[in-house]
Amino acid sequence: MFDAVCFGEVLWDFFERPPTGSARGGNPVGCDYRRELGGTSANTATGLARLGVRVALVGGVGRDRFGDALVLHLARDGVDVRFAQRLAHRTGLTFVTRGVDGEPTFVPYRKDAADGAIRAGHLTAAMGRARWVVVGSGTLATDGLAEATARLLRLAAAAGAYVLFDLNVRPHLWSSRPAMRRAIAGLAARAAVVKASDADLRALSPRGSGYGWLERHAPQAVWLVTRGADRASAVGKHGEVALAARRGRCVDATGGGDAFVAGSLAALVAADAAPGSSAWADGALWTSVLRIGHMMGMKAVSRTGAVAGIERLHRIRAALDGVRHSYSGRTIA
Repeated sequence: MFDAVCFGEVLWDFFERPPTGSARGGNPVGCDYRRELGGTSANTATGLARLGVRVALVGGVGRDRFGDALVLHLARDGVDVRFAQRLAHRTGLTFVTRGVDGEPTFVPYRKDAADGAIRAGHLTAAMGRARWVVVGSGTLATDGLAEATARLLRLAAAAGAYVLFDLNVRPHLWSSRPAMRRAIAGLAARAAVVKASDADLRALSPRGSGYGWLERHAPQAVWLVTRGADRASAVGKHGEVALAARRGRCVDATGGGDAFVAGSLAALVAADAAPGSSAWADGALWTSVLRIGHMMGMKAVSRTGAVAGIERLHRIRAALDGVRHSYSGRTIA
């Protein structure tokens, strides 16, 4: 059994580099691109693996050189790739440009790409055998992917797995906003942990405020709510705890949320925390969850690429060891 299975996006991000020179009249010429691992699920799985979590990725890659390189990259980072499906589709690509504040703009080339071609028939019982299954709302945006997501959740429930749902709301993927809101609400109701940014919540409930959407649709879950460079909160039966984000220069915000999810889930795994355990109701644990999530997020945005900034993890691993020591020997309440 795995500690976690991540389901969904796996692709390459191509980051535009500054022009290498100028033509007559001062216009820039020459431009190249830097290739980095991308896709919410691949980013999260890589972060978890680098923190020592036993994690597998369920996703699709093409039978091409890009797909070969993705599988090799993930495997070298410690992600179990036995469930990576090699499909007769091209591997997904996204081109990324960034503003001076590090915020990315994405230009996807993913129509008919392999990660969007996963279907329910590709999924097996072994893929649900984990303590945690991590999914995002992008796998609900098309009928085929939504059916695959539903099957994975059934397999996970049969194996006793818990669901961490990263809202990661992207309205441009959907044919209609009402359909988007219904699908996301349905999955949130099944999750043990829901991770949301303030932007996610505004997209789902533009007239609402605060935690209203979560109160209506995920009342039994713990909510992890991030606010960019501001504080993050963990809200659940333990009450509410909040922690300010770590300060530092943002070079590239791509994957910062994915890294936060990886750090947060790694802390829950280290504490052996799950609904019904004594650790689950401990506000001190959720403060540690936020702290390690922030540490991972700051690492991720410190360099170009969603996972390029999280190779040196000594301090984060030490923090996880502290969590593991604090909660070792605790039993289910």
